[in-house]
Amino acid sequence: MWSFELYGGGTLFFDAAKSWHLATTAFYETHTKKRDSDVKVGDILTLEGGLGKSFREGALVVGGAYYAQWKLSSDDLGSDLPPAVGRTLGRHSVFGLGPEVTLPIATRKRFIASINVRYIWEFGARTKTEGQSLVVTATFPVPSIPLN
Repeated sequence: MWSFELYGGGTLFFDAAKSWHLATTAFYETHTKKRDSDVKVGDILTLEGGLGKSFREGALVVGGAYYAQWKLSSDDLGSDLPPAVGRTLGRHSVFGLGPEVTLPIATRKRFIASINVRYIWEFGARTKTEGQSLVVTATFPVPSIPLN
């Protein structure tokens, strides 16, 4: 099957220094039928973002992260199952919330990377399991960025 995702987002700043901010990215995912099958996964909408405060001219960010996900259309599980089964099992939703911190990795002369750590607790899940996630990401500019 092929999946296609359209996304866009934005950030709202609450002060002139742009130290307080709220960011959201929306993702809309749609799918083709699975090869050699008449199964088709339903469309999914995901919102992801957070509210944060920047320190040290934006180098350190502390705040809260969130996400929300809804299946907008039912899975079509094929002709071998009754349509009611696909409608019952095919639409899920889940929400997540937790703390987040972004730390810079730098020498006196160069910015090397940015490390983001977030811990998310899921709640309000419908037709899926709930859990907790620890997500650690690293962003490396290539080449590294000189600091003044």
